[in-house]
Amino acid sequence: MRLFCFTFVGGSGSFFNGIEPYLRPKIELVKLEYAGHMERRHEPFYRSFDALAADMYGQVRKQVRVGESYALFGYSMGAIAAAEVTKTILVERELPPPAHVFLASHGPCVLGERTGADGPDTDETIRQWTVRFGGLPEKLVNSPTFWRVYLPIYRADYELITDYDFGRLAYVTDVPATVLFSPADIPRGDMEKWRRVFTDKCDILEYDGGHFFLREHEREVADVINERLRKT
Repeated sequence: MRLFCFTFVGGSGSFFNGIEPYLRPKIELVKLEYAGHMERRHEPFYRSFDALAADMYGQVRKQVRVGESYALFGYSMGAIAAAEVTKTILVERELPPPAHVFLASHGPCVLGERTGADGPDTDETIRQWTVRFGGLPEKLVNSPTFWRVYLPIYRADYELITDYDFGRLAYVTDVPATVLFSPADIPRGDMEKWRRVFTDKCDILEYDGGHFFLREHEREVADVINERLRKT
């Protein structure tokens, strides 16, 4: 069983390292990277979310072995990527559907922090959004070196998700899903909207913490993944 992981704005696949020791040995994490991130840093950024989704679908397609079960895990912007990849899988029929989809810290709608925003048009806007979501060590918040390297990455990713048309998620599937979130970060009602897409079985699980609650609940989330994928 391979679990393909899609990360958040400005993030990398290493974000999922913390759950890896707690997963059953039969579950292999595949931590995907977006173009322009980490070892793909020399590749140009995507110009649209369509391009990101197509690239991620291609990464999954070429790594799924014949006869192998697999699942998807998307975090924040990665949840939208996972949902888009699921849709492409269902439409293209080149792969069997995923055994399970895990969606964390983003509903199928714009996040409240960006409602009414004109877009990430200034460096300060990008910094404010990033710091508000949490997850940055204090020493990096005021580090010119950090922002010099990562500001272009955050800008590119925020532009993708800000311009994304959430109406694209108006499809339905019986692929089972588990939705994970912190009510201190996102209203439960926003996360409940995933039930409109994953209409057969869609569990909604709450955790204490903020947007990056996973860092505080790695073992608990890994246990959920183990349980869900044991049933497949």
